[in-house]
Amino acid sequence: MKCKITPLILSIFFTMAAATAHAQIKVVGECALQFNILEQKDNQWVSIGTKNVLVKGSQCKTILVTPQMVQSLIFNIQSDKAIILKDIGQSHFLQEITYPPSNTSTMLSMKEAVLDTAISILGYPCKKALLKWSDETVYEIQYTNEIMASVNAFEMAFKDIPGLVLAYTIIPIKGNAIQYIATKIDLSPIALSQFNINKELYQTID
Repeated sequence: MKCKITPLILSIFFTMAAATAHAQIKVVGECALQFNILEQKDNQWVSIGTKNVLVKGSQCKTILVTPQMVQSLIFNIQSDKAIILKDIGQSHFLQEITYPPSNTSTMLSMKEAVLDTAISILGYPCKKALLKWSDETVYEIQYTNEIMASVNAFEMAFKDIPGLVLAYTIIPIKGNAIQYIATKIDLSPIALSQFNINKELYQTID
């Protein structure tokens, strides 16, 4: 006796499979990431700084550290405002901006890319995605779909990525490519004081 699979049964099967796959993603409300930043110069990758990402609930703070400056971005996904802090030598600046900015480039396409070999970063198996933008910038992203932070878009480009980004390369139409590779992940609770700002220490700029 032959068994026929109806379109309805197929639809139910794929819906259940998709729901199961989504349910496997662990969403964490607190997460700290550290990235090493590399710039491609003369076919070599040169370390130029670090980037730390702190997520607590709906809040996110990114800290970019280079020999020239320290720059922090603090935002809450429930607000349309963000704070930028810049420490350059003995000078300290604070700027409040609309977030996300209205003048950002728009994404033209996103597609999964086939990896030649399996890639694991910090113990998490990763997938690869390619994003193309209206300014012709390309993002090569490696992410795990085993875990996701409550604020997953610590870079606006990651808004539609179905997992936590652990490495990414920004390839502009002009200039050098910049690569970010996660070197540490910590799921321990983060102190709320990390998001507090003593505005008296900063010069406010427009």
